[in-house]
Amino acid sequence: MNQARADVAAETGLMRVPSERISRLMDLVAELSLSVAETVRSPDLDGLELSHFETAVHRLMMIVHEVQDAATDMRLVAIDDVFKRLRRMVRELERQTGKKIDIQTIGAETQIDKLVADRLYDPLLHVLRNAADHGLEPPDERLAAGKSDTGLIRLTAAQVGSEVRITVEDDGRGLNRKRILAKARERGFFAEDEEPEPAVLWKVIFKDGFSTAETVSNLSGRGVGMDVLNTTMTALRRRILVDSQEGNGTRVALHIPVSLAFLDCIILRLAGQLFAVPIDVVSEILKPDARQLAGISAQNGAEVYLWRNGSIPVCRLTEFFEGMDTKNRTHQSGQQVIIVFQTANGPLAIPVDEILDRQQVVMKPLTGRLAQVRASYGCALLGNGDVALVLDCERLVQREGSA
Repeated sequence: MNQARADVAAETGLMRVPSERISRLMDLVAELSLSVAETVRSPDLDGLELSHFETAVHRLMMIVHEVQDAATDMRLVAIDDVFKRLRRMVRELERQTGKKIDIQTIGAETQIDKLVADRLYDPLLHVLRNAADHGLEPPDERLAAGKSDTGLIRLTAAQVGSEVRITVEDDGRGLNRKRILAKARERGFFAEDEEPEPAVLWKVIFKDGFSTAETVSNLSGRGVGMDVLNTTMTALRRRILVDSQEGNGTRVALHIPVSLAFLDCIILRLAGQLFAVPIDVVSEILKPDARQLAGISAQNGAEVYLWRNGSIPVCRLTEFFEGMDTKNRTHQSGQQVIIVFQTANGPLAIPVDEILDRQQVVMKPLTGRLAQVRASYGCALLGNGDVALVLDCERLVQREGSA
């Protein structure tokens, strides 16, 4: 059959279309969105009296958004395909480890971008291997601890806002804080007298080559598995959260965008620079008074914002991103707007000069030297032709916490 033709299953009405075609369609839809926005906002229209123009523009933009959503939906697949492959691997893990393993899956019908799904299998397999090899105890050890002789691994997927959250949980022995901290100190990640919080300590397991295994097996011990997961998640512009209780198992949660093409954002301006933030992480937008923005934390001397009978850390982008021009600013500090973000480590306040707009933006990754830009998912192409940096607030709050 000619490769250019689509295979049609008459009994189901389904068509098999190469993913390259769908990706090409999404690129064209993105260009269409930018072209329409650039046209309707053209300065050539200023001062013209165009009857019914606003109504026509509103309808056109609604149609463009519907086309974007339809194109995005075409590339969504159920994550069950990934889960099925992982379930088959568990049988092999049982044979290799000599342990009894029960795997449960929840939310297998959850939809995710096929480009994301294609990249998830290997990282999730590494997490499963770690759970089977390091997390779950042998049957006799589990019985002695009052557990069932069969270990449990649970795979869960759910859509929350514009994210899909995938978790891998086991009911094993949990992460060994003492051993991980000793290895981390040996590698120079922490000082000898430093006692990091669990959320900070667990992040070292994603460092390149980090492993506490005393022997190398065909499943683990080389220190590369979790690094692969971290690299993949960074490329997907999302994050990993780890929670573990010694003796009660480990939970690894992956927060992944439903689609990589479009992102609903709020556009900000600060010191002449444009930034975009995903709307689902925005908690509040406020106009503070000078006293609210002048508090000093007694714990570490960091600037905080007084908010709802408490205080939250402040991140000033002019200090985070070096080289921003603050000399010719149109807004003074006391006239700024505070935007509060909800992150995995709690709320974070960022002062900005202006809130410009809410837009569904076209996302483009940062490549080459720009890939080193900190705390960014990539760049957003706006309707007027401008480019905004898309902020990763999780990495902003991590910086504040390490200050």
